[in-house]
Parts: sequence; structure tokens; C-alpha cells
Amino acid sequence: MKKLTQIVCSVAVMATVASCGSKQQFTINGTVDASVPEGTMVYMYNVADYEGTLDSAAVDAEGRFVFQGEVTAPWVAMVGGRAVGMQQQVIVEPGVISLDAENVGGTALNDKLTAFARENDMSDLQGELRTYMEAYYAAPSAELRAEAERKYDSVEAIANKRMLDASWTLYNANRDNLVGALAMEQIAQLGDFTYTQMDSILSDAAPVVKGYAPIEKKMQQLKAVEATSAGKKYTDIQGVDGKLSDLIAGKLALVDFYASWCGPCRAEIKDNLVPLWEKYEKKGLVIVGLNVWERGDAAARKAAHEKVMADLGITYPQLVDSTRVATDTYGVRGIPQILLIDKDGTILARDLRGGAIEEAIVKALKN
Repeated sequence: MKKLTQIVCSVAVMATVASCGSKQQFTINGTVDASVPEGTMVYMYNVADYEGTLDSAAVDAEGRFVFQGEVTAPWVAMVGGRAVGMQQQVIVEPGVISLDAENVGGTALNDKLTAFARENDMSDLQGELRTYMEAYYAAPSAELRAEAERKYDSVEAIANKRMLDASWTLYNANRDNLVGALAMEQIAQLGDFTYTQMDSILSDAAPVVKGYAPIEKKMQQLKAVEATSAGKKYTDIQGVDGKLSDLIAGKLALVDFYASWCGPCRAEIKDNLVPLWEKYEKKGLVIVGLNVWERGDAAARKAAHEKVMADLGITYPQLVDSTRVATDTYGVRGIPQILLIDKDGTILARDLRGGAIEEAIVKALKN
């Protein structure tokens, strides 16, 4: 990778206001579906901080809205909202940008992204993925769910490989700008790299790439995964009613990160964890359901947790963590995430699913 040869302003690329350089005007002319009522609000967020709305604009009678402002260094925004049926990523840079639910363009970096999207259309594979996902949720048996999941994973692997290759090409042509940062974000998400590998890839990347907030966040996640990988000692978790160590100390433990709204989580519990608990509880195994990412206030989260336990017949120990501390600690990006921890606290395996769960348990019990 080539180093950036000319750095005008060495700042984190996602900062809304930079500290050097002159400010220039940007205008975003947006259009939503004509059915959206006049006065409906459209919001603009900084991708680095979804918790705060940067700006808002009202839709006029023609379905149009406008954002205007000043920018020193390009940054990435998400524009839209549930009420207008749109969430569109846009690079905020000097000039006049046009935006709707399908396209973004009018400025150099946004035109590059739009061209990339058109050249790498994934609608064929996305259709297949939807079909297998629907089959997964509609499957009347564990066997049919597993078959739908295998087909989904096969198509997903093809889609990921295609996008990964295209993202490398895009990155190599844009190493010194935000398009390159967005390409590297895709590479980091799809490449299945370890923290060490990703750190090496980024070692000579330009500041505009290294400083891109989603990449920094991905590196934090990969570092947490590396710190809690197989062979490492587990890190304790403080739940609402106790600690993980209180439940698993001195035992072979299967720990399941899950949420009540997560379909694959529920299927894994019903198809595998509940039967495994009944089969191996008296042979020295403890299963701990680690409830994470529940939605709503404390009362709603509590109700959701109690309902899923009743619905699925969960009787094994539970730990509730709704703060995301647990998932951040273990670098969990998606659920279910199932870990097997040995009696001495060593993590034996993570990312266990399906039949691999029992195989890992049997192997550990023999040892």
C-alpha cells in the first residue's frame, strides 16, 4: 500500500468540523417518494455517531428536501429516516450533491461510489439469499432449518467473495480518499481477518483510511476477539443479577450470547441448547444463556427475556446484560455467539453452531 503523498489536514476523517483548511459550501438536493406527506422530516447523521442528529429538513409538496452547510474535509453521512422510507449513505464534500433512495451523485467521490454500486450489482444473489432466509424461518423442523442455512451460507460466501474482490480494486484506485476508506471498511468486514492481519494491512494506509471511524471500531472488535479466542482465559461478565464466574466456576460451560428477537438464536436454543442441557447437565456441563441486545426500557427487556424462556422451555442458568459491555468485551458482532469454556477457564471454542456444539462438548468431556 502506498502512503498518502500529500496530507493537507491530518484529522480523523469522520470529524464533522476539521481544525485546518478552508471551509467550502455543500448542498444536498434530495428527493423522496411522492407518497411521503409534505412536512415529513428527513434526518442527517454522522456515520461515526448515530446517537446525535446533525441536521434535519422538511419534505416539500414535491417530495424534495435540502441540506446545506460548510465542510472542510469530506465525511460520511446517512440521510433519510423511517418516515420517508430511505436510508442513503452520502459523502459530504464541497459541491452540489443529488440524492434519492437509489442514487447519490453530482460530486467526484459520490460519483465514484455510485459507479461502483452499479458495476457490482448483487441483486441476483440477494434474491437467492432472501429465498433461503424465508425458507429458514418457515422450516417446520431442525433438519430443514439446517438445510436452508447451509444453502444461505453457500450463496453468502459467493456474494462476499465477489464484493471483497471488487472492494480491493476500489481501494487500490482510491487509497488517499474517503472512497478508499469505505472500500477498506468493506474489506475489513468481509475478509475474515484477525486483528494482527488487519493491523498489517493498515500499517501503511493513508490517514484518511486509518482514521475512518468504522475501521477504528472494527479494529477494536477484532482486538477483543483475539483477546477472547480459543486458548485464552475467559473474561468475566457482570450481569444484572450476578457474574458469569458465579455460574461457571470449575465447570465445563457453554455460554450462549442471544436475544429474544433473534430468529437464529431461538432456533439454536430450541434445536440444540435445550436438548443438550437435558442430555449433559448431569455429566458435568453447565449452559448459560447470556441475554444481550434486548430492545426497549428495563421493563420491556425483562418481559422479553421472561417470555423467551417460557416460549422455548429454557431451564438452564441465565445472565442478563443489556449494556453491550459483554458483547464489546468478546468482540461479538452478531448473535448467536456460542462459546465453550473449560473447567479451568480456558476458552476451548467460539462461533459454535449446530452439530458442532455437541461435538465440542463430547471432546471436552473426554479430556
